[in-house]
Amino acid sequence: MKLRTEVQIPISPFSISHQHKIISFGSCFSENIGEKLHTHKFDIFNNPFGILFNPISVCSAISECLENKTYQEDELNQHNELYFSFNHHSKYAGNNKAEVVSRMNSAIRTGQDYLASSKVLIMTFGTAWVHRIKETNEIAANCYKLPASHFKKELLSVQEIVAEVSSTLSKLKKANASIQIIATISPVRHWKDGVVENQQSKGTLHLALKELNEQFENLVYFPSYEILLDELRDYRFYSSDMLHPSELAIDYIWEKFVDTFFNKETKALNKRISQLKKEKNHKPFNPESDEFIQFSQKLTEKENQMYKDFPYLMRD
Repeated sequence: MKLRTEVQIPISPFSISHQHKIISFGSCFSENIGEKLHTHKFDIFNNPFGILFNPISVCSAISECLENKTYQEDELNQHNELYFSFNHHSKYAGNNKAEVVSRMNSAIRTGQDYLASSKVLIMTFGTAWVHRIKETNEIAANCYKLPASHFKKELLSVQEIVAEVSSTLSKLKKANASIQIIATISPVRHWKDGVVENQQSKGTLHLALKELNEQFENLVYFPSYEILLDELRDYRFYSSDMLHPSELAIDYIWEKFVDTFFNKETKALNKRISQLKKEKNHKPFNPESDEFIQFSQKLTEKENQMYKDFPYLMRD
């Protein structure tokens, strides 16, 4: 008896190993996958501009990294005693102009290096709804809780998304001809946009990525949205807000990601790393005991041996 529908994912035409650099841009779901990769000691630079939701802002961030843009203090905006950029997530906001632009520019320089040298770019879109700043007509990646009257809300068209992403990926290919792209749609439900509006948004993203998938041979689509909505399809796989995937759902989608993009050697190394982390997180009954001291010494030896066997692993 079959009690659920399972999303069938074709094996990727390329594989990811611990020797490859990875960079990601996009929604909070890209943070989830990025954190899993980081935990398993992959060399990943996650979201240089912070969490971004719409495709235009993602493309703008990639382009600014490629161009090695340098932000100046007079480009910042101010609200509620904080300086910020409409192109960045609020984690970059602060009350010191110099520190804000310094952190932004440092991340851009690192982003440029990773875009030029990475094997894989992970690109996650969350919504096709955007907020245009009325004064400049530019799309804001983050509205920083400014009054709604400051913005004009609109739904991007499939054509707008395809044109912007195509232009950005073409520029990226000139900088890194061998980079592979994993595109995905965040399964997070943007409930504030409205129930119907959320579906319109996700549908627009799906149609745009279908065209882009046909246009770019180095782009593959990973169905994280479909896994949660069609395969797991139960509120126990959501966090308490009923909008974001739960830890269990993230773990499940991660397993699907592993099966799609990792070969058996990479999977084996992942297991070795996970086991070591599990042992390191062991809470002793008596940390002063000879038994635990010997256990810790053996654990350090195992960790050193792992780094000796695989010197390219990222250290904690």
